[in-house]
Amino acid sequence: MGQPYGYQSPPPTYNPAVIRSVWRCFWCLFLSGGLWGFAWIYHTTKEVTPHVRQGAQSPGARAALFLIPIYNLVLLYQMFEEINDYCQRTRSQDFNVVLFFILSIFGFGFITYPLVQMRLNDAHRAATNGAAQQAPMETIDWVFVGIGIAFFVLWVLLIIVIIIAAASSN
Repeated sequence: MGQPYGYQSPPPTYNPAVIRSVWRCFWCLFLSGGLWGFAWIYHTTKEVTPHVRQGAQSPGARAALFLIPIYNLVLLYQMFEEINDYCQRTRSQDFNVVLFFILSIFGFGFITYPLVQMRLNDAHRAATNGAAQQAPMETIDWVFVGIGIAFFVLWVLLIIVIIIAAASSN
């Protein structure tokens, strides 16, 4: 497991611990149709992985690799294990990795990601002695939420066009 965690000697890719609202996680996932999960993987890799694993993929690479079927399940499990390890190192509440992983792959990511984020927030608070700050919405967040909303709007427009076409053919 390694040494106890703290921000006294940050790794070279240091990024301060930040807290993300659990409700923001839920709404970003909902509004993006789940696509915001890529941004969440990016954020958590950037903020957690350097502290618990040496030589891991970059946040961008991990988010891109999340597109590969089957391998994305391995990455998700790794991500949950790293967050759980981080929680244990900060002596905050850990979680059942296997349960959360199974719930996530069966479509309950809208619930599990925010719950894991809640545990991660507690770990960030413990690691920084309460100094972790609220994370702002970053460009990557807005991009994935925007893509999800755009897909939804296009889907609705397609349905409207089909209904109009069906009505005009009668």
